[in-house]
Amino acid sequence: MDIVLFKEKLFKKALDEGFTKCELFYSSADSEDIKVYKGETEKYSVTNTGGFGFRGLYNGKMGYFFSEYISEEVIDTVIQNAMQNAELIETDDKEEIFSGSDKYEKVEHFNEALLNVSPEIKTRFALDMERFALEYDKRIIAVNSSIIDTVSGETYIANTSGLELSDKSNFALAYIDVIAEKDGEQIEKGEFKLAQSYDELNAKEIAEQAAKKALSALGASSVKSGEYDIIIQNEAFADILECFEGCFYGDNVRKGFSLLKDSIGKSIASETVTIADEPLLKGGFSSTPFDSEGVACYNKNVVENGELKLLLHNMTSAAAMGTTSTGNGFKASFKSTVGTNATNFYLKPGESDFTDLLTKLKDGLLITEVQGLHSGANKISGDFSLAAEGFLIKDGKIDRPVNQITVASNFYKILKSVKTVGTDLKFGISGVGSPSVHIEKVAVSGL
Repeated sequence: MDIVLFKEKLFKKALDEGFTKCELFYSSADSEDIKVYKGETEKYSVTNTGGFGFRGLYNGKMGYFFSEYISEEVIDTVIQNAMQNAELIETDDKEEIFSGSDKYEKVEHFNEALLNVSPEIKTRFALDMERFALEYDKRIIAVNSSIIDTVSGETYIANTSGLELSDKSNFALAYIDVIAEKDGEQIEKGEFKLAQSYDELNAKEIAEQAAKKALSALGASSVKSGEYDIIIQNEAFADILECFEGCFYGDNVRKGFSLLKDSIGKSIASETVTIADEPLLKGGFSSTPFDSEGVACYNKNVVENGELKLLLHNMTSAAAMGTTSTGNGFKASFKSTVGTNATNFYLKPGESDFTDLLTKLKDGLLITEVQGLHSGANKISGDFSLAAEGFLIKDGKIDRPVNQITVASNFYKILKSVKTVGTDLKFGISGVGSPSVHIEKVAVSGL
């Protein structure tokens, strides 16, 4: 059933039954996944998911219901269940159904040509990545995964206050995972590339980058325990930033799940640190013109030159803290209630290239990977203790690979200890990005 026609019938019935305001949130996702192994297609799958979430004010309380089925037959079920849900809800938070922002920026993140790339071309790309990796060096003994995924998504929001918005996006993801071996030691590493056009994907470049990562880690050993000046490489620092992203959410601050209470306008980081949330970023894979409540999104600095400028809010957290939504009220899916989430959330690059960072570090460690963020990090206090690997740096140059070390610090502390920020900004699949950063005096446990 057409979603607009469904919305009209649903709203009419809901208002007739006593709802005073109603909202429909619809989202869908289509994906085509191709995986090759040893020169053959191991997996080919096409998936389609989607559905709607309804919420409405009934007797002054917000009721919810969701379904994957969009048909006139489910309307009575939707309304009855939302009524019952509203009667059971007990919360002091005031929820609103938004009538719309004054202006919405246009975000170009849907490429029709991407949909027209044939499965045969995609399969050949995955096979080429596998071949290039194996040809790069005889020490690359296997390719575990060579994958190409194409994902398309659509969002539609409408309510009885006059709001009606829609947005479409798509992208391609190429990923390869390789194994290098020398003298009985095996190292596994991967590389990925996100793009909105197949013209932006280079099979040889992606494969060789993965191979270089694996080869460079062969022969690693630990270092003596102590305090080290370190460089955390872009991908690794993006992982750390993603882990502690929630400390900048207004909802977490007001509930005591962040240490940033009463910190707006205060210095919380080195002056070299500017952290942005940019939903309108050109080419950003988390870009969007509006959030799941229909609030217009805008680019903003959360931390600017070390000073906390604002927190990220949905409408509920904003009302509870006496401010306005920052356009960060998002649902994880049509089945979810609105929470808070960042979009293209990243540490803005500085002016030092990677070679310059190594020169300024002179002696210390380059951390290329951290592990254990789910179990080894306290997202409230900011404390973390993470298994790590990377390289020993001597006289501004890479000396040898390092593993079997643990890096322990505190997120708030390292923000204040950032000495230099690099130029090599890279975003992860999650939409969080960072350049490499030089941080002073971090505790490292090794030998």
